[in-house]
Amino acid sequence: MTYRRIFLDGRQPSRTVLNDPTYAGYSTGHWEGNTLVVDTVALRDDSLIEDFVAFSPHSAKMTVHERIRLIEPGVLEDRMTVTDAEAFLEPFEMVRTYPQGVTAERRASRVRLRGGSRKVK
Repeated sequence: MTYRRIFLDGRQPSRTVLNDPTYAGYSTGHWEGNTLVVDTVALRDDSLIEDFVAFSPHSAKMTVHERIRLIEPGVLEDRMTVTDAEAFLEPFEMVRTYPQGVTAERRASRVRLRGGSRKVK
């Protein structure tokens, strides 16, 4: 089992953290009403976001912006926007839902990579 920390106390990543990327990156968040907004930076260039492998390669400059909320009782939605100016022509969005006790459903947009594009599965 893997996990990551999401700091909700307003802290920002230090220069040391930014210069030493990890597979999970460094995540900070805050609440906007009933939505948890999370920004992740300092991701390694060989890291993956869950099992979305179709969008690699990417650089260590990749960032992930998430909006996580309950869309109905027992169903969590994670709407992710992935940005990497060194690898992608434009940001792309993925949506993942987590029904309680059911395998996650994935939806994603087409990724426009420098040198071609590819559908994220």
